[in-house]
Amino acid sequence: MRSPNTLFWRRVTAHWRYQRDILGTVFDWVVSLYILVPGLLLGGGLYRELWNSPLPGWTQLLPLQVVVGILLFVFSGRVLLFQEEADVLFLRRQREWVKCLMIRGMIYSHAVSAIKGLLATFLALPILVRHYDITGITLVALLMTTALSAWCANLMTAMIRSRDKGWRKHVKTYTVRWIFFGLLTLLVTYGLHTHAALWAAALILLIVLFLLSRKRLAMQGTFLADVREDAKTRIQLTEKLLVQAVGKPPSIRSKTWFMRKSGHLFKGTAEKRLADAGLKAILRNPENLALYIQITLVGIPAVWLPPLIIKLIVYVALMFMLSYWLSTRWTLFAKAEFMHVLPFTNQQYHAAGILAIRALLILPVFLYSLVAGLTLLQGGIGWLAALVFTALAVMIVPPLMSRSVYKEERDSEED
Repeated sequence: MRSPNTLFWRRVTAHWRYQRDILGTVFDWVVSLYILVPGLLLGGGLYRELWNSPLPGWTQLLPLQVVVGILLFVFSGRVLLFQEEADVLFLRRQREWVKCLMIRGMIYSHAVSAIKGLLATFLALPILVRHYDITGITLVALLMTTALSAWCANLMTAMIRSRDKGWRKHVKTYTVRWIFFGLLTLLVTYGLHTHAALWAAALILLIVLFLLSRKRLAMQGTFLADVREDAKTRIQLTEKLLVQAVGKPPSIRSKTWFMRKSGHLFKGTAEKRLADAGLKAILRNPENLALYIQITLVGIPAVWLPPLIIKLIVYVALMFMLSYWLSTRWTLFAKAEFMHVLPFTNQQYHAAGILAIRALLILPVFLYSLVAGLTLLQGGIGWLAALVFTALAVMIVPPLMSRSVYKEERDSEED
């Protein structure tokens, strides 16, 4: 390698070749042409309709802030510095080479995000021009501000990933993204039709980007973290394709993070201790916890919005649906292989399952009952009705949805 520029282009070419080979394992390029060409023709016709025909009704429901937020998301991405593990042997001693590679890597990453953003802008152009009447200098200034906001956020998140680990890294990166989204939303809301405000914001962001770039180049002791983040960026496409093919492997933790110091929720008989273990096992499964929260949150507007008769039908349906789903989760826990070594009978599994399901139903059922009670009745009567409905639902529904047989019981024979 005679110069860092030659080394940079060699690594860029290797990166492109690797991405092409990964796509080649999934797509047949000849077959893809038979899909791509008709798709371009059909998409071109639809795009032409957006310019010539009245805009679809759903465009009226899109605030400009949402459209700009989508563009900001498309402009966002990872920063690839083209650092490799073998550089620790020689290249790290050549500070100028490392600096040139990092500068070119940042420019390359910004260029890739700009291309993605411009393609998304081209698709959203009919909506921006015809619905929001954003044209000419205003459109250019808005795109410049959006792109610079995304680039600053990209650099800041890259610096955070190189310095922090664990939950702090995720909290800081999400915070940075939301801060830039909030600032851009305020700018669009109050300064969109003021060219001076847009160009001033773009100039400030350009200065911030320059300062962040200098700070990134001056960071010390982050070589291994940079190599790790570059490797993650390179295999991002591979990871997505593998997840689609074989699913995402479950994360293995030496210690649980949920209800770590909760102690015993139920004390007393064997059924209560079994219900305690099953309840925690259900909630500590990430998929179960996520779905439990989603059902709880989605059910609130489902009970709140409909008229009286439909409200009651939805309320009852949610009770039985949630109870049935929790019953299936309990059945998976009770029929797990490690449970076969425990001397519990079907009656104990049944009693423990009802207790665990009732405990898990209390929160969502109370929220649904409270929404239904306050929309149908007023004040304290609504709260009282919510408590009564919650008690009745928790007592009546779980036994109806619970199974009675969890394992085959055989009478022991004396030899």
